[in-house]
Amino acid sequence: MLVGMVALPGLAGAQQVIGVTVGQFAVASESSRSPGDVLRANRSFQTFDIGDFDNVIVGGDWMLALGTYIEAGAGFEFYQKRVSGTEPVREVTTGNNLALDMTVRTISVPITARVFPLTRNARIQPYVGGGATIHFWRYTEERVLSIGSFSSQSSVIDQGITLGPVVFGGARVPVGRVSVGGEVRYRRKATRLSGPVFAGTTLDLGGVSTVATVQFHLP
Repeated sequence: MLVGMVALPGLAGAQQVIGVTVGQFAVASESSRSPGDVLRANRSFQTFDIGDFDNVIVGGDWMLALGTYIEAGAGFEFYQKRVSGTEPVREVTTGNNLALDMTVRTISVPITARVFPLTRNARIQPYVGGGATIHFWRYTEERVLSIGSFSSQSSVIDQGITLGPVVFGGARVPVGRVSVGGEVRYRRKATRLSGPVFAGTTLDLGGVSTVATVQFHLP
């Protein structure tokens, strides 16, 4: 308890860093996905590329400076992309057509620390870091089944919460109390889908984010 009482005033006086990020999220490639991944499985009867799910990612973070070399804290990231399967393959045995609209959405909360080898006071501040990310994910398939002149529409949704690792590196340049820079962030996590309603049993949430950063240093 005494240690906590001594540490709290130091943390209360630590500099806060509030950051905003925007950039591109490239999803995990088809070759890196397991055979049971739902998007990889859908490729067997729909025409689309896994790379079609690449899209903008936006986020932000709140960090505390822990001395001259380290910052630690938490943030958020939002990503969503909808992809339509085109030229649905006619099933040989039934003569039916099945078209899919697939949507992947993640709201992620990374809890991380970053280390500055040249200190937080250098003119150019490279850093590396890592931690864990909580993913609130949602996967949706909107299906149109055509049987001759008859068609039916349905929507199937799965969602959940999962935890996965994240590592990153970047650099920033201070301009007064604002720093601008860039960062590359890699996350890895495959989550399990529930029920036999999809062509696959897992969904890979991993990928690489390449983002621009703006960080505000509060006294």
